[in-house]
Amino acid sequence: MVMIRRVIGLVVFLLVMNAAVRWGTVYFHDQQFKDAIRELALFAGQARKSDEVLRNEIMALAREHQIPLDPDFVEIRRQSTLGLGEKVTIKFAYAVMIPLVPGQPRRFEFDYTTP
Repeated sequence: MVMIRRVIGLVVFLLVMNAAVRWGTVYFHDQQFKDAIRELALFAGQARKSDEVLRNEIMALAREHQIPLDPDFVEIRRQSTLGLGEKVTIKFAYAVMIPLVPGQPRRFEFDYTTP
């Protein structure tokens, strides 16, 4: 009886660790991508890059950080500020299927708007 409890406990522990590693990896990539996008938006207004150039850079960053981003879900807004140039705001959304339990993927949605 004690042996069965230990085996069940070990299986549950391994399932929880598997889910944590899978979700943690996706979350880590998401945070790295958000940081890169925040930096891109910060300097995009000063460099006066076109929306198409910015979108291409965003998609390159998405590939680099393993983010399944569709260009249709990227929104770029510009706002003029007195004496400071142009403020660029980037908004995006994407979803990832993560198999937290083997054979049972779960959908996680991520969205972000730069400050």
